Amino acid sequence: MNCEELRTLVGAEPNSTNPEVLAHIESCPECARYRQELQAMDRLIYRALAVEAPTETIASPPKQTQNPSRVWRMAASVLIAVLVGAMSLWLLTPRESFAAEAINHVKHEQFSLVRTSETVDDQELEAVLAASRLRLKPGAAKVSYAQSCPFRGQRVPHLVVQTEQGPVTALVVTDAPTQGREHIDEQGFQGEIIPAPRGVIVVLGQNVPVDAVARTLLSALEY
Repeated sequence: MNCEELRTLVGAEPNSTNPEVLAHIESCPECARYRQELQAMDRLIYRALAVEAPTETIASPPKQTQNPSRVWRMAASVLIAVLVGAMSLWLLTPRESFAAEAINHVKHEQFSLVRTSETVDDQELEAVLAASRLRLKPGAAKVSYAQSCPFRGQRVPHLVVQTEQGPVTALVVTDAPTQGREHIDEQGFQGEIIPAPRGVIVVLGQNVPVDAVARTLLSALEY
């Protein structure tokens, strides 16, 4: 189970005792903290839902004064609405930067970052790209790894391109907000987030230049 899959599952059930969830959070502090925050929000909402109106007897108020029980119920309803809205906003707010998420995804498939002369089968590569309505011009790049992976709620082509300096990873994220070019230098990875005809392309290497791969994909990918 990777981070994307865990956060989808825990987002629906913060108190899940799924063995895969428990095993993952033991080795991933970020996901463990994410689960704890969701559980804390769950408890807060539960306490708000458990609010009861006062039961003590109150003398008949003047006509212009509202019934205290009614006021209490209205206040509780407003509190619940605010909490639910806040939780929805919190869940929709990215917990990590785009670059950090891309790096964490690549690190989960670190085994793919090896020098090799082997390339993936043309039909396999074509199928991975076709799932995102993409096509790579034949012979444009030496792709040694190609998978359709979950990333930010969608499936994206995850490619590893072999260069003379070493392997370079590319995530072709077709459904992403428009943004300018962004340099990445985090956690031992260097790379770029590059605007594309649809979405962006994230290219990452470890002490390996990525510009040539970025240019190749921008010119050779057909959207």
